[in-house]
Amino acid sequence: MKHRIYSLVVYLLLSVSLSTGWAQTAGEGYIEQRIENRSFDQADWESLSESLDYSGKPPKPKKEREDRSSSGGESRAPFDFGDLSFLSPILKVVFFILVIGLLGWLVYSFIQKNELSFAPLTEDDGTEEDDLTNIERLEEELDKRNVDPYLVKAEKDENYHLAVRLHFLALLKQLHEQQLIQWKKDRTNRAYLNQVRNQDHYSSFRQLTLTFERVWYGNYHPSGTEYQTIKEQFDSYRSLLENSVPV
Repeated sequence: MKHRIYSLVVYLLLSVSLSTGWAQTAGEGYIEQRIENRSFDQADWESLSESLDYSGKPPKPKKEREDRSSSGGESRAPFDFGDLSFLSPILKVVFFILVIGLLGWLVYSFIQKNELSFAPLTEDDGTEEDDLTNIERLEEELDKRNVDPYLVKAEKDENYHLAVRLHFLALLKQLHEQQLIQWKKDRTNRAYLNQVRNQDHYSSFRQLTLTFERVWYGNYHPSGTEYQTIKEQFDSYRSLLENSVPV
């Protein structure tokens, strides 16, 4: 992302530099342009000035203008913005620099806004659901992902330390789906305990929370036998939740 922004800034600086150099060259060419002297024909001037009125009286409105207005003829705008010939070379450069700057700002804003807007994997994708190095992303998108494939992989690898954490995540997901808690990726276990404090199964959830924290945060690696006992406790509590009704 930083590389993209750096490339965009370099591109804009090069565009401004080239445009400024072009304007300076055009201005110098205009200044150095030689003015040609032309002869003045007195007879032509007298012929052209015969129709000029020097009396100072305002001219009468021409009927031709009224006819054109009444006939619905197209009126021409004083400036045709499709043709930039009315601008001086320097103003053209300023105009194009502003356009390039605006486009650059739009591109930068789009990149900033969409930097992290990648579509997350859903439960049906299954692309990374057995990658145990992606647990952090699983926890951040717990409401969109399926924990079971990760749990199966951890048990197959006999990684019981990680399996206990996955059991706890699966429990949080179930509590959220049954509207017993309101899951948020930044909430603490203490917050979830407070949310179920008035439930009949509060003590069971508190015990499983303590078990998870002892294993995970205490860096405890249970044996196969110990893990089976912990797994049965989680499975029993989750089965109880399926038939429970919030108070």
